[in-house]
Amino acid sequence: MKQIKCDVAIIGSGIGATTSAALLLKKGYSVQIVEKLPFVGGRCQTLDHHGFKLNTGAAMIGPEIHGELCKEVGAELELRIPDPVFKFRMKGKDIIAPPKTMWKTLIGEAATSDEEAQRVYNAWMQAITWTEPSYSMSMDEWGRQYTNNPIILKLFHFLTCGIGVNSYEIPAGEFFRHITQGAHMTWAYPPGGCGDFTNAMVAAIKRLGGDVWTRCPATQIKVKNGKATGVVVQKDGEQVEIVAQTVISNAPPRKTVELAGKEYFSPGYMKDVNNIIGSPMICFEFMTDRLLPSLEGSSCYCFTEFKRAFMILDFTPLCPEMSPKGKHLLEAACVPKSVYPPYDIRREIALSLEDLRHNMPEVEKYATLIKVRVAQRDWGVTGNIPGRGNVSIKTPIHGLYAVGDRSAPEGWWCSLAAIKSGRMVAEDVQKRFKPA
Repeated sequence: MKQIKCDVAIIGSGIGATTSAALLLKKGYSVQIVEKLPFVGGRCQTLDHHGFKLNTGAAMIGPEIHGELCKEVGAELELRIPDPVFKFRMKGKDIIAPPKTMWKTLIGEAATSDEEAQRVYNAWMQAITWTEPSYSMSMDEWGRQYTNNPIILKLFHFLTCGIGVNSYEIPAGEFFRHITQGAHMTWAYPPGGCGDFTNAMVAAIKRLGGDVWTRCPATQIKVKNGKATGVVVQKDGEQVEIVAQTVISNAPPRKTVELAGKEYFSPGYMKDVNNIIGSPMICFEFMTDRLLPSLEGSSCYCFTEFKRAFMILDFTPLCPEMSPKGKHLLEAACVPKSVYPPYDIRREIALSLEDLRHNMPEVEKYATLIKVRVAQRDWGVTGNIPGRGNVSIKTPIHGLYAVGDRSAPEGWWCSLAAIKSGRMVAEDVQKRFKPA
């Protein structure tokens, strides 16, 4: 079998993988990434669909997290920041809330009295600035301690759907950790879709001396005396062994276990692995010949009185590169009634589309559906339903790490979680292994 050697072998090219790779290359490590798909990035890539650029997952990224990482590793990335980002539909009217006072404004608009608004907002601020609520109650239960106002409760439901889970299915403590981590985030669009971020990172990785092989599935993680020693891959029709000091896996944890051999993993770790469930989301991609009236003045239209469809956005005013000339590209996001299987996806798609058309009749009048994208299982909108507990970045096999949003600390989600885990792994590798 042909062999190559490097310091770090990485399985998968998602955000966690590229984060670790770029940071380690900056520190002098040699790195080889292998990706089974024909494209890099996984849930953070943009693919062409009849002239429209459709994201495979992430729709927005944050200058403070993604942008700073790019600057750190020399990745060239353009970001366009909408102003304002969000417009909310509430009580039959549209509300644009200033970012610095968004939650206070929205709670105030939803409340039936000043006393109710103050009571709910005080509880909100207590949870953010002092102590997070209990993990033993859901976010919906937490809200009902302070109000029975259905519009305020739906506002909280909208916020949890934004991280891929219903308000009655996420622990209140976990939700407020998410809010605290992202409280001061700015959201932006790369002009060519979120794949611009991944492509910029891969370009930086190659400039730093690393390499990425696509259409190159890993077939085995090599283990000797309890230590990871490399990866066997299928490349151009032949088996190649990548001999490495350490292995980083951005594959789903179950796949990582399969590649290395279940016998190397402790019962406790396997329990954590088996607890992971990708959070489902249904996304509808539409094209129109015009900017829909409801979306004027904002890039993202949010519903606070909904069943499944919680927002719709138009990429095109800020990023015309994502559509053929004269066309608009819209994306609507919907969360099933329950994020826990089993669920009838066909039924959920139908009900989600019905809810969207009810919330925004302009869609049925002016828009043409071009694609339905269902994020679920290993390709969930989040790798694990928030609040279920993730796996550790360090597996029971010495030198084998896990990166991605399934191995980040609580309170981090989606691409932010993947970057966080990638940074943590890069830091730990530097403590334990020296570049050859």
